[in-house]
Amino acid sequence: MKEEAYSEASLVRYLLGDLPEEEQLEIEDRAFRDQQTLRHIEAVESDLIDEYVRGGLSGRERQQFEGRFFVSAERRRKVEFARALAHVAPEFVVIEKDPRTASAPAAVTLPRLVEAFLRRLSPAARYALAAAALLIVVGGFWLIAEGLRLRAQLAGLRAEQQASERQQQTLRQQVADEQARREDLSAQLQREREERERSQQMVGELQRGLQESAAQPSPSAVVSLALWPGISRGGGTRSKLVVPQAAQRVRLQIGVEPEDVYRSFRVELRAPAGAPAWTQANMTARRVRGGRAVILNLPASILRTGEYELALKGVTGEGATEDVGYYYLDVRKK
Repeated sequence: MKEEAYSEASLVRYLLGDLPEEEQLEIEDRAFRDQQTLRHIEAVESDLIDEYVRGGLSGRERQQFEGRFFVSAERRRKVEFARALAHVAPEFVVIEKDPRTASAPAAVTLPRLVEAFLRRLSPAARYALAAAALLIVVGGFWLIAEGLRLRAQLAGLRAEQQASERQQQTLRQQVADEQARREDLSAQLQREREERERSQQMVGELQRGLQESAAQPSPSAVVSLALWPGISRGGGTRSKLVVPQAAQRVRLQIGVEPEDVYRSFRVELRAPAGAPAWTQANMTARRVRGGRAVILNLPASILRTGEYELALKGVTGEGATEDVGYYYLDVRKK
């Protein structure tokens, strides 16, 4: 279906930029696709330029024309060409054959003026003018295509800019959320660290209290006795140990001769019936006020009233066990 041609008035408004943008773009697209529409636009443009140089436009139209045509170098050349042609036009008039009308010469139309002007040109000037016209047509097509391409490119750039702005806004929000989450985690870790330090401090205080309680028992809970060598098995003198009911532990200080040098000592305590009551190995001698002694701490609950024998044995560097001495004591529970 053939498309309808635009009216001359519509094309004049298009050339003066007086149409809405959608109609402007529609005419440009139509001219880009249809050669006949383009030629029609060029013809209306030539007439409009001719009216301008001859003063046929209104004041508003002249302002619109100058605002549209004088910004383009190609259109300025067209206007100058039409202005030069307008100065030549008065020389071309048609003389009527009827003598009665010889005094009223008829004005020549624009196509006739152009034809007459071209006849006066040399062949080289005609070829140059044709080449210039061809360049004008090609340049017009190129300008229209370039304008469409630039509009499409500008729309794409605007879309990319909007997408980039949205992406940046999303990234900024994610960074803010991540920073807030890190601050919350840091505060939580700090609270947990402080609570752990307080717990460790409380555990340390409890442990120190327990150690002090174990290292410093009450005098009534510990019974001490010193056993020194030199008392024979059958001797009539025995060490006496009175163990109160409230006593919890018994501390025996077993004396060692200076020449008894061993890697370690072993203590064996036998009950009145001869059965082992307590055995402890890997003991060392300590310096005390009276010389050297092995300190034995044992629960008071294992002792009963009666006669006990305590054997002290030494372990040499080669691992051999030797008898160091025997000690005797009478235990009395009350």
